[in-house]
Amino acid sequence: MNNVATRPVLRQRGPQQRAEETRAALLATAVHIFTTHSYDGVSVRALETAAKVQRGAAAYHFGSKEELWKAAVGVILEKFVTRLGPLETVLIDLDEEAQIRAAVTAFVRFSAETPELNRLIIQEGREDTWRLEYLVNTFIRDRFGRLQDTLNLLSNPHTYYMAIGAATLVFDVEYECKTLFGVDPTTDEFIRDHAARVADMVVYLRRRELAEAETK
Repeated sequence: MNNVATRPVLRQRGPQQRAEETRAALLATAVHIFTTHSYDGVSVRALETAAKVQRGAAAYHFGSKEELWKAAVGVILEKFVTRLGPLETVLIDLDEEAQIRAAVTAFVRFSAETPELNRLIIQEGREDTWRLEYLVNTFIRDRFGRLQDTLNLLSNPHTYYMAIGAATLVFDVEYECKTLFGVDPTTDEFIRDHAARVADMVVYLRRRELAEAETK
């Protein structure tokens, strides 16, 4: 009797799996391109080419460029909710300064892991468009706005942009930091130290606002 080695059966990918892979490739590419290039400067065909999918795939899976953009934004915001959503129940039992430090630390860590959100806001914040309105209403006034009572950032544009800029900029220019200082801002040690420094600043700004309010 001949001994015949059993060969593994190679299963071909089914239509559903191929569709899921195509959709995932388009989303990943859209997240990168829409956060590094202007919306109007990128064609659907260029997105499909970068994603290495067939022509017409974007229309098939998302219907339009606008819906693909919204889906890409959804991917980023879902990461935000996953990282900062659970924080809301934790903050209830902390005093104000501890709340600020916990929220800032979580936001800085999210910004290090997902710099695409700030890049997207910078990309879209230059013009008055439906995309900016969508980001403001969907993210800043909704999901991010839930931390308003804790950080009180949205009450003052100076405080808001000082805090957000301090928390996010270094992760947007990761390679500049590496070249200029020889420091990798994506390490856990750097992120923890940066979060502590940003929290110190936000606590100071909050105390200053409270002091100014008392003198009025």
